[in-house]
Amino acid sequence: MNSDAITDTGMLRLRPFGTADYPEVTSWFADAGELRFFAGRRLRWPLDDAQWDLLRQDPALTAWSAVIGDDDAPVGHGELVEESSTVVRFARIAVHPHIRGRGFGHMLVQRMIDKAVGGGYQTVTLFVHPDNTLAIRGYRGLGFIPVSAPVADHRMRMTLDLLP
Repeated sequence: MNSDAITDTGMLRLRPFGTADYPEVTSWFADAGELRFFAGRRLRWPLDDAQWDLLRQDPALTAWSAVIGDDDAPVGHGELVEESSTVVRFARIAVHPHIRGRGFGHMLVQRMIDKAVGGGYQTVTLFVHPDNTLAIRGYRGLGFIPVSAPVADHRMRMTLDLLP
């Protein structure tokens, strides 16, 4: 990936996450701490294909790779987990480290919101580590509000109402 050439967030689109994406997305996490920000306690360091396979077996989960234009190389990752017929939870959201800070995270989450709206959901929830201040700022900028203080596993719950 030539990170200098990637500048147009408007060309960001989502495509289904597949096994060919495992190595690229896995490479974005340099250590157990970075993986913890991404996945909470669900995934273990070092992340491997077997853990990705296990996640993808969940019938309530739909995983997406964010790509730019015609290039199919992932620059972002996000998952939607159906909690009920009206509520979807966003999980494991990440942007390639070389393009962070350029608006791609914001656009990735916006595309995921579009998927939620298209799926007929009324509410989006997510959990975020309270030390992940950049993510929290981004979620707030998209209208998410905190609905709980950090819980026992140190995550804070945020929600977004999709109804007009």
